[in-house]
Order: sequence, then C-alpha cells, then structure tokens
Amino acid sequence: MANCPKCGRKLKLFDLKPTCPGCGVNLLYYKIEERLEVDAINAELEHAKTQQRIDRAKASMVGSALTIVRLVFLLATVGMLFLPLATMHIVAPYYNKDTTINVLEVYNKVSAMDFDGLFAMIGSKIMGTGFTFFAVAIVGIALAAVCALLGLILSFLSCSPHGFSRNVILSSLGIVGTVTSIVAYGKFIDNIEVVLPDLVSGSVGIGAYLTIVAFALVLAINIVAKVKGVNVKYKETYVDRVPYNTFVEKFGVKRYDMEALEAIKADMEQYKVTEE
Repeated sequence: MANCPKCGRKLKLFDLKPTCPGCGVNLLYYKIEERLEVDAINAELEHAKTQQRIDRAKASMVGSALTIVRLVFLLATVGMLFLPLATMHIVAPYYNKDTTINVLEVYNKVSAMDFDGLFAMIGSKIMGTGFTFFAVAIVGIALAAVCALLGLILSFLSCSPHGFSRNVILSSLGIVGTVTSIVAYGKFIDNIEVVLPDLVSGSVGIGAYLTIVAFALVLAINIVAKVKGVNVKYKETYVDRVPYNTFVEKFGVKRYDMEALEAIKADMEQYKVTEE
C-alpha cells in the first residue's frame, strides 16, 4: 500500500478517491512540478548512461585502425572453422570414403550422434582409448567455436570496464580448445590405426592451424589496443544542464526521488552550463 505524499497516511485498497482521506490533498497533483522534475532528471541520467554505452560500442568496433583490424580477424576466426579442420579416410570391403571435417560437419555429427553408442565405444577395452580422444577432440573444437562466436558477438563491449579481460579469456580459451582438439584427434587416429591397420587413416587439416593463428592474432591485437588505448569519443550529454561526467563525479549515479534531488539542487547550480 502507498502512503500519502503529504501527511504520510497509509492509503488503503478501498481509498479510491483522488484525495487523501486524512489531509484532503489531491494525490494526483500534489507537488506535480517537483515530481516531473525528478522524472526528467532520472530520464536524462538514463539517456546519458545509454549514450555512453553506444559511444563505447562504436569505439570498440570502428574506433581506430586496431579495432577495425580486430573485427576483421574476429570474422576470420569464425571463417577458419569452416575450412578443413581434419580429414578421415576409411577403407573396407566394398566401402571407401574420405571425410573432410569442419565445424559444420562437427555440428551435424554431434546433433545426430548416438551418445549411448559413443559412451559404449569409450568403455571398450579395444577402442576405448581412441574414442576417448575423439570425444575430447569434439569438445575442444566446440569450445573453440563458442569462443570465436562469443568473441565476435561481444566485440562491441571491448571498451567496457571488463572488455579487455573478456577478450583475452575468450581468445586464450579458443587457442586452448583448438590445440586440445588437434592433439586429441591425432591421438585418436594413432590409436585407430593400431587397432584397425590399413582401414582407417586421417590427419589434421590446415583450418585447425589457421584457427590458432587467427585466435593468436586477435589476442595480440587486444593486448596492443590495451597498451595503446582506444580513444572513445563521448557525445556530450547533460543532466539539467550539468555535464554528465561532472554530475556523476559530484553527485553519483542513482535513481532520484524528490528528497534526494532537493538535497543537491543548490549545489547543482554552480555546475550548470549557461546556454549561449
């Protein structure tokens, strides 16, 4: 239940009149100018915060030559995953098949995979080790794919307070995932070739190595951008004619009510910019 803004009387559910039953003040129009002023201050604060986020997003994407190059390599990292990551050649009586594996093929295989069968193969005494490495290879490349996509999607947050650490973590995890997948796939092929000699062979494709290079370049660009700094061009915004940054420094950012606004109104006057 609400309280009367003038006398503080607790209003009940059945108090349907627009006036307070205690003091008779019109609840709708009581200090309406002050309330509108508070709403305007809060709206200007929210607009200024949103504008700064937009300015940081612009700087993150196209704020300098480095950020543009970073965006190109982020796109390239995703693209490299569609190149041949690995190959597999299977030869059997009346059967001969070459398979090129990329991230799309991995997705199709995983979405249609019989996981019960995979776990059964992992538990096999003969082929268990090989299929364990196979499962690790899938997890590794899936991690790399997720990191590549998140790195691209979240690149507009690069100039946010945690943008650098987020970028470094995603690039590093992408490298770790890809390297793990390469090593595990090699171990899988080695094991299968021992168990099924002359029937199964395979190798790691150029796409896997190029993916590592792309992640490493993105990581390097993020570090260089952090060292050199990215100049964020903030659009000037005001809160009741007080520059937003000055307002934040002097009064902080919060949602104001009439009492809180009244406490700082006198101090705000000295920071207001005179309209020309």
